Amino acid sequence: MSPLKQTIVDLSNAYVFFCASIYLGMFWSLHFFWFPNYPSTLNLENYYDAIIPQTTLATKFFFITIPIMAACLVVMLISEWKTKLMWVPIVWIPGLLAPVIIQQAYIEDINNQFSEGVTDEATLQILLGEWMYLNDLRWIILTIMWGITMYFFIAKAKGR
Repeated sequence: MSPLKQTIVDLSNAYVFFCASIYLGMFWSLHFFWFPNYPSTLNLENYYDAIIPQTTLATKFFFITIPIMAACLVVMLISEWKTKLMWVPIVWIPGLLAPVIIQQAYIEDINNQFSEGVTDEATLQILLGEWMYLNDLRWIILTIMWGITMYFFIAKAKGR
C-alpha cells in the first residue's frame, strides 16, 4: 500500500476510534453521573434546561460525525477485506445503526414531548424512565463497540 493510502487508512481508523471514544465517554457519563440523579432532581420546572439544550447540541454534533464515521468504516472494511480483522467494520454496521435507530425511532419522540412541555409530574417521570432506559441500551451497544474497536487496534499493534 502506498504511503498516502496508508495515511488515509490510518486517519480513517483513528477517526473511528475517536467517535467510539466520544460515544463511550458520553454514554458512560450519562449512565453513571447524570441518570442516577435525574429521577429525584428533575421536575417540571427544571427538566427542560437539563435535557433539551444538551440533546439538541448532541444531535447536531452526531449528525455531522456519524456519516463521516460511516465513510471511515467503509475505508476500514476495504483495507481489512480478506484479513482476520475484516469482521470489525462488519460488526460496526449494526453497532452504529442500532443506536441511531433507537434515537430516531424512540428517543426522538420523547425528546419532542420534552420540548413541547410536560405539564404533569407523573408523565415526566415515566418519560424520563423510558428516555434513560433507551439511552442505556445505546450505552451497552456502544460500550461493546468501543471494546471491539480497542481489540482492533491491539490486534493491529501485535500484527495479528
